[in-house]
Amino acid sequence: MTSRRSIMDEWWSVDDEILACLAVNPYLTPAELGGKLGLSEPATNSLLALLAAEGKVRLRIVERADPADR
Repeated sequence: MTSRRSIMDEWWSVDDEILACLAVNPYLTPAELGGKLGLSEPATNSLLALLAAEGKVRLRIVERADPADR
């Protein structure tokens, strides 16, 4: 049970770190935010989606991916 609590504490800590970064600069891209936290862009996107579902952040800008990037 202790290891499970430790893992959950780490996830809450990441949430707090994301919110702290956004308090300083609310206009970071997921790639920039992930770079500051040592997370990949896809992992950051997933965490932001969870925070948005909880009403802690708003996702405001979406950009179409360049076909060359796929």
